[in-house]
Amino acid sequence: MAKYDDPLLISIAERLESADPGIRRVATMELVDSPEPEAVELLLRALKDPDANVRLEAAKVIDEFDAADMTEALVDALTSPDEHVRNAAAHALADLKDAAAAPALIAALECDDPFVIAGILRALKPLRVNASKAHALTFLAHVDSGVRREAVGVLGYLKDEQALPQLIKVAADDTDQEVRRTAIGTLVFAAPHLVAPALVKALSDEHWQVRVEAANGIGRLKIENAVTPLMSRTEDEYWQVREKAVESLGKLKARESISILGRCAEDPISNLRKAAIAALGEIEDAAALPYIERALNDNDPDVRKIARWAMGKFAA
Repeated sequence: MAKYDDPLLISIAERLESADPGIRRVATMELVDSPEPEAVELLLRALKDPDANVRLEAAKVIDEFDAADMTEALVDALTSPDEHVRNAAAHALADLKDAAAAPALIAALECDDPFVIAGILRALKPLRVNASKAHALTFLAHVDSGVRREAVGVLGYLKDEQALPQLIKVAADDTDQEVRRTAIGTLVFAAPHLVAPALVKALSDEHWQVRVEAANGIGRLKIENAVTPLMSRTEDEYWQVREKAVESLGKLKARESISILGRCAEDPISNLRKAAIAALGEIEDAAALPYIERALNDNDPDVRKIARWAMGKFAA
């Protein structure tokens, strides 16, 4: 057993050797009270305890530690047979946000476990270290969709336009809708003219969440030549797609969409009515006034509130 100077750690280390899992569990709980870096060694031991309750307690304790001091322990914990431990370690790694940990994280990518790889990539995202780019590009072709999704995220955080061709290809061709959705979401860092075709194409994706992401991206980047395909999405079978298309039409101040937005302002779904009235207010065209005025009597107080705001845009 390792030797410790801190009396609390000495006590915890002794109790972690107990044959009684209840004693080991309580000792694990007390790890949060130690400020010593050596406490990580004991936490790692608890994460590998043969008793599931001790491992679960250790997983809870992870979030109380300064993750920057325990990168290697967290990476090791990703291989735990206990799902609670793996998930807690992945969550703690994601909160790491310490560039000094990047070399250790990148080195740990040399493994075959998709869960471990995905967890490490997730931790690398906010670090924005260029050394992670080559690995992320390689993992875009990984058999596991979770790995591909996190690799896309790494490239999105790096905001490197050189990776755009690969991201655009993933957005169009990946077999997993969540990977495609994530890829579409990353494209908003680029210049509008570089990604407009990909975003417009994604408005017709077979999965509604990808279409939502595409409509949102078009609005954020204010891609003016996408007004017509956006208007077609106001008739999408999913109201979430219709809502985002309506919001983006407002951001684009698309006067040609006023009558369509007016129809959406009378939709049974209140979220869509709110989005439509807000969009009409953003456009600030007199042709929108009749629709906004009718909304002043809507049965939803939130719709009425937005309608009053929209009317104020004309009075200003």
